[in-house]
Amino acid sequence: MYIVILGAGRVGYMLAKQLIDEGKNIALIELNTERAKISTDNLDCLVVNASGTNLDTLKKAGIQKADAFISVTQSDEINMIACGIVANEFEKPTTIARVRNVDYVDTRLLDESILGIDYIINPDIEASNAILRAVEHGAISDVMQFESSSLEMRDLPLGRESIFINRPLKVVRKELDIEFLISVIIRDNVSIIPNGETILLENDRVYLLSTEEVFEKIYTLEKLGDKEINRILIVGGGDVGMNIAEGILKQEEAVPNILGKLKHILRIEKRKKIHIIDKDYDRTKFLAERFPQALVTCQDITEEGVLEDDELIKNDLIISATGNHELNIITGSYAKTLGIKKAISLVTKDSYRNLAHNLNLDVTISRNTTVVSSILKILRKGNIKNVYALSGGRLEVIEFSVSDNSGFIGKQLSEIKLPKNTLIILITREEETIIPYGHLVVEVNDHIAIITERESIKKLEGLLAE
Repeated sequence: MYIVILGAGRVGYMLAKQLIDEGKNIALIELNTERAKISTDNLDCLVVNASGTNLDTLKKAGIQKADAFISVTQSDEINMIACGIVANEFEKPTTIARVRNVDYVDTRLLDESILGIDYIINPDIEASNAILRAVEHGAISDVMQFESSSLEMRDLPLGRESIFINRPLKVVRKELDIEFLISVIIRDNVSIIPNGETILLENDRVYLLSTEEVFEKIYTLEKLGDKEINRILIVGGGDVGMNIAEGILKQEEAVPNILGKLKHILRIEKRKKIHIIDKDYDRTKFLAERFPQALVTCQDITEEGVLEDDELIKNDLIISATGNHELNIITGSYAKTLGIKKAISLVTKDSYRNLAHNLNLDVTISRNTTVVSSILKILRKGNIKNVYALSGGRLEVIEFSVSDNSGFIGKQLSEIKLPKNTLIILITREEETIIPYGHLVVEVNDHIAIITERESIKKLEGLLAE
């Protein structure tokens, strides 16, 4: 696969590095000379230091032989124009544009008949959706969901008093007598695929696979607090904060059936109360008109005494979603010391998650990682349904459906020669979720979820395409 990426900022560089490590052929176009030099010095790919909206530049990067063109510059307009040029001049490449401005996404400007862009990725929407999933599940961890399955994957940092540490994993499973699978351990920035003899240690971060009911039991045993969240403070009224507020309020108003209506009536006093804080007066005025059921105040969270207000401290959850990601971490951490039970912070880099863990934040959502995961889902072959990047992109969880021409069909799982450090974590068959075992035979339309290292992606894609 040959891929041309326009833009060597954080997302472009991260995406290029990940795809190069997987064995993809990459060309990177970057107008900024300094960023182009950094990419040339650190990435094993062709780097073209020129404008990506120039046809000669695109040809120099090899667009005529590319399978995909991805534009992730800081400018929505450049991303759209560049994809439009590629779509109109060349038939082969799949075009993917990062577009931040929601107004563009909501218009017909991006219709195929006008610009011909195949996929639009909006980082604010991707990040908002990830935060909403975390809120829905108690704001305890990031949540990875799979199609037609009740199983979820969540991450859990292990503290000094964790029930999981200092004993073989098989002993812990037997003592707890609950169904769960630990698919990967992150220890000192190294990924470990565990077995029954593996001993978990303090400060390990583990990714568990189980049902929501089991996670509630685990959270109780780990003393991670009450799942119920009724009062939410959103710091930052930009597009992410606005999308989060809108998503929560829509969930509150959704009444799917008679039973839902009854529950709605009985819990009317427990409806979520939302308080949005932003320092821009015009923005808060706009948000107050858009969300009359929410409290919106114009305040600067960095000013002394603002966060210490008694009413703010009564909130169950704080979501820090400003454009300053260091401020988001500090605000969430400080809020917890004041008495707010849970904190979610939006960050730019996945590496910030380790810092956030040390500062006692419950959930950190990396905007860049959510964008890269969305792009990888498009690029992957083999009926890919979901892609989640873990551990800074070093690991991926890939969910795919088995087509009728797949080489997996009719084989027992033990017969499939998977790449090193690759683990099948679940199979869904006609809405039945199956924990994998060696003699299980793969059937057409099975949904399989696999966790694997970045270096194994190329071989795994080859197996999926057989």
